[in-house]
Amino acid sequence: MSENSFDAVVIGSGLGGLTAGALLAKRGRKVCVVERNHSVGGAASAFRKGALTIEPALHQTADPRDPTEVKHAILTELGILDEIEWVPVRPFYSLKGGIVGEVFDLPVGFDAAHDALSRRFPKSREGSARFFGTIEAIQYAVQRLSEAGEKRSLSTLARAAMGIRPLAHDWRASAAQMLDGFFGSDEAAKCAVGGNIGYYADDARNLAWPFFAVAQAGFLKSGGVFVKGGSRVLSMKLAKVVMKAGGSVLLGRDASGVDLDASGRPACVRHVDSRSRGDEQRIEAKQVLANCAPNVLAKMLPDAERVKIEEAYGARPLSISLFSAHFGLSRSPAELGLDRFSLGVVPEWARTLYDQADGARLLSADPADRMPAFGITNYGAIDNGLADGGPTLVSAVGVDRFDNWSALSSQDEKDRRERWLDAFQAALERDYPGFGAAVVERMFLNARSMANFMNTPEGAVYGFAPLPFQRSIWSGVPRSPKTPLPGVYLASSFAQSGGFSGAMRSGADAAQEAMQERVG
Repeated sequence: MSENSFDAVVIGSGLGGLTAGALLAKRGRKVCVVERNHSVGGAASAFRKGALTIEPALHQTADPRDPTEVKHAILTELGILDEIEWVPVRPFYSLKGGIVGEVFDLPVGFDAAHDALSRRFPKSREGSARFFGTIEAIQYAVQRLSEAGEKRSLSTLARAAMGIRPLAHDWRASAAQMLDGFFGSDEAAKCAVGGNIGYYADDARNLAWPFFAVAQAGFLKSGGVFVKGGSRVLSMKLAKVVMKAGGSVLLGRDASGVDLDASGRPACVRHVDSRSRGDEQRIEAKQVLANCAPNVLAKMLPDAERVKIEEAYGARPLSISLFSAHFGLSRSPAELGLDRFSLGVVPEWARTLYDQADGARLLSADPADRMPAFGITNYGAIDNGLADGGPTLVSAVGVDRFDNWSALSSQDEKDRRERWLDAFQAALERDYPGFGAAVVERMFLNARSMANFMNTPEGAVYGFAPLPFQRSIWSGVPRSPKTPLPGVYLASSFAQSGGFSGAMRSGADAAQEAMQERVG
């Protein structure tokens, strides 16, 4: 094999692409990762704003040191699980305001979470027991199914199939339908257990119950962690696995085309300098793993194959995007009364969990009398390792839509972003007097920022929308790394779900499919 010839080329260096590339490289395939930016990681990266280091998108994941957590097996195989410092985050999350009232902490652990919810919302004690009991059973059954697949054990599979009955029965339900069933009209309790809906979607009515149940159970079972130094540390570790195995990571190179052979399989990937758009080069490739969005992949393909990708993925609804207001403080947030790492703020105008879905549209205009629901991530509450001696990062994050901003001129968008920065700073000042005076750096990112940064359609941060499923559980999760093209796979959230775990699982699935395929 020549120096410019590879078994697999990965287009994009987000967590899904890096996971796929690292696993393939570890298993003996020669891998090349092509990245248009000048650093790896995509959403799992960081950048500087003056003296402030900003973590743009990812701030918490379920602890992979738990052997039952999905990332554990991946990171163990790659040999990097213990090379990363995982900083515990407790509680799972906190919530305050609106119908929830004073701060409510949802702890890690199914029993502890049930006890906390029951004490705060006693009329929903029975519903709380059923809710946490159900998602704990689902978590256990999913774990058994995964073990059965790894061990190829029919007996383990049979036991897991028995345990999966609760999930099978409610497979096509939305998170909202299940929460209504557990908690009835107790909207405060529903808000408390769905306080982090924005991790997955903007509206529980448009969120598949299995996605929500499995993700929540994962956090409650394993606990949350932050990667010390930021998610970029994980990205760089994955990239190093590729290079140590003899592969390549090309930065500042934008994949511009995928050429196919006479049988319709990948033959080579063309790439150009991402700034000048010149200096086109070619890499021979037997397989292509697209960490980019399907619509970006489609533009690289010949007409007939482009149409196949567009027909397969073009009509699928996209996930939400995000806004984030980042503030660098010269004082410790704890001195101002901000002492939790993850704190959700319920707006006063929202009387139900589902009302909060309307908040995303508030950013289509200047701030007025209503603020959207948002979460505060206080990096000063943990040993974050982001920037020793620099300002302390505090971020306000919530759901956004690309069309809130798409019609604006650059100047009008800039002006509106500044006004929303002012609004969030004022809101934090009201709750934490002295906050405004402590701000020394600040920046506002919106859905358009995410579209430019991540190169995803409409700034979709979690791939396709996790809508309720239309078919039974026996049809499987309607997502796969396989595409209509032989030798071409998706290795991103568009093939699984969002966040650390979803992206890395998609990469692992793509690597497995690529390894099983016979290539010349």
